Amino acid sequence: MERLNLHMVESFIQPVINSLPKILGAIGLFILGFIIARVVRKLIKAFLVRIKLDKLAEKLDEIEIVANSKIKIVPSSIIANVIYYLFLIIFAIAVTDMLNLTTVSFYLTNLINYLPQAFTAFAFLIIGLLFADFIRKMVYTAAKSIGIPSARIISTVLFYFLFINVFISSLTQAGIDTEFIQSNITLMIGGIVFAFALGYGIASKDVMSSVLASYYNRRLKEGDRITIGEHTGVIESITNTDFVLVNEEERIVIPLSKITRESVTIHTTITPKDQ
Repeated sequence: MERLNLHMVESFIQPVINSLPKILGAIGLFILGFIIARVVRKLIKAFLVRIKLDKLAEKLDEIEIVANSKIKIVPSSIIANVIYYLFLIIFAIAVTDMLNLTTVSFYLTNLINYLPQAFTAFAFLIIGLLFADFIRKMVYTAAKSIGIPSARIISTVLFYFLFINVFISSLTQAGIDTEFIQSNITLMIGGIVFAFALGYGIASKDVMSSVLASYYNRRLKEGDRITIGEHTGVIESITNTDFVLVNEEERIVIPLSKITRESVTIHTTITPKDQ
């Protein structure tokens, strides 16, 4: 009985002793990889900080959706950490191959093959976010310059429309099936945009008429004495949407669109000689 027990113990311990050098070698290799990964991460982060890549984070913080999420995006840290974990996975694959853990090695290899695709999707999302914000600012400035009301609302709606499409495209780039999400969200956004455009167009019909009138009616100038409808006075100032008519009794703000609907009598015009 003792001989049998001794044989069983030897049969259990002997394989462990035989594989001990391989296990110690694998542990040493992983520790070496860990040290190399930390050194490489530190060097890459220092390089990216030196070339001022983190300036991109300042632009991202200016975007409302990023600021409200309270997520701090630091490109140098993100890239350095991605490379750090990439090195760890590479050494982990080498360790699993050394220990003949083929299943673990297979899944780690698939993970490392997927990382470039995930990184590309993330970069696409960041670039798309910056592009959507650039378009938002451009539309807001253009709408504000021609006097369109609710310029902020229009530019914000456009920003979120672009951002949602960029987000869905990023998920697709990452290999996630978004066909169902995309079809439903696109339909929903299309309906919202159409309803908003229709409602806003009806509500701002007179304003847009005034804006267009400002381009086609250049004969009126500040200082002209005119009669429009039942009002007579001197034009004090003209904007893209209206003008101020002053007489002895009152100051009247008249939409430029009224010029296209009623006749205007110009009594006197200020000329360079008069000035």
